[in-house]
Amino acid sequence: VTAVVQSSSVVTSALTPLCGLGVLPLEKMLPLTLGANVGTTATALMAAISALTHDAVHIALCHLGFNIWGILIWFPAPAMRRVPLGAARLLGLYAAHFRLV
Repeated sequence: VTAVVQSSSVVTSALTPLCGLGVLPLEKMLPLTLGANVGTTATALMAAISALTHDAVHIALCHLGFNIWGILIWFPAPAMRRVPLGAARLLGLYAAHFRLV
């Protein structure tokens, strides 16, 4: 159960159908997804620290830094937020139009 709660994939895959149904707007899902990604990398950092190896901590810090820099680039400015939100809308339209089932 712990692995499920600390996984950003579970959060994303639980919220994606809600966005598809229109229950949850994409503007509300973006910060939740970004927060889930940072939470997952923070969990990986704790695991790396408990392993007490320099390489594991180094990689975990790089992963956490990458996610934080991504948030600092894409989230604070509303104009920058439109880029991933527009891409998500476009991919949603493609998925609805080109169904395999």
